[in-house]
Amino acid sequence: MEVTICLAVFSMVFSIVIAVLRLFNRHDIYQKRLTLLKEPDTRANLDRTDFQRLFKYLIRKISRLLATKSYAQNLQAQLIRAGIPLRGEEYVVLCFVFIMLFPVIIYFLTYNIWAAVISVILGVIIPQVYLKHKQNVRLQTFNQQLGDALVIMANALRAGFGFHQTMDTVRKEMPPPIAAEFAWTLREMNLGFSYEEALVNLSKRVGSEDLEMVVSGIIIQRKVGGNLAEVLDNISATIRERVRIKREVRVLTAQGRLSGLIIGLLPLVLVSAMLVFNPCYFNVMLRETVGIVMLATGGILEVLGIITIRKLIDIDY
Repeated sequence: MEVTICLAVFSMVFSIVIAVLRLFNRHDIYQKRLTLLKEPDTRANLDRTDFQRLFKYLIRKISRLLATKSYAQNLQAQLIRAGIPLRGEEYVVLCFVFIMLFPVIIYFLTYNIWAAVISVILGVIIPQVYLKHKQNVRLQTFNQQLGDALVIMANALRAGFGFHQTMDTVRKEMPPPIAAEFAWTLREMNLGFSYEEALVNLSKRVGSEDLEMVVSGIIIQRKVGGNLAEVLDNISATIRERVRIKREVRVLTAQGRLSGLIIGLLPLVLVSAMLVFNPCYFNVMLRETVGIVMLATGGILEVLGIITIRKLIDIDY
């Protein structure tokens, strides 16, 4: 009976996730719009569109109950920065479904309340860690591509291209994520944004210090004049040197970062394992005063150790 319930819950969660991802897939939306244009009188297509609107309306209502509008907008900016093709409302609802249903599955599989509690904590932490990881990976890739993109733009300017054409050349020649970001900026320019506004929006959207330097240099050059190709070459050389130094710093601090990760996670993993596999063995730490004091002291020392290691490996460059 328990296995049947677990399979049913898992199937429901899997179906919901797949349905939401397919529902908000841009390619599917465009294909359905083209189908509606070709067959405007098809009742099935109209019903499907109405169902999508109803489902999106329910997603928005549920997300407003779970999070404020400002939080959803802030989360939307983080998803864009991470390159995840989801809206803030969709991400909130998916996280809520994951947090609510995953512990139920764990509880019916183990009949251990501590395992369900740990799964709730992991359900809250894992999406945030994944989002931050995607942001860091995308940002590092963008910074590595930026130097080559500036060289392409400088050569295109020397060949007689305009600034708009040089950005379009980068969009065509470079891979994502820089091609996608430049394409977004070009669309803003085509929609009526000024060069300064589109570039500032690009800098805010990506969140790269190197890109901020590039945008500042381009805006200053457009105001005071000068050789933009030479400016881009100089900025490109600076960025390449910064990327090289960042790599060396990451290599030199890799051992410290790994030590901090192990020190931070090892006690938590051991406590979680004892609570899941043998709760009675660890309950004495929660019932006795001495055990509570030891846990509090260990937690404080853990936090101090993590902060100390982060300070040691945090190098400004």
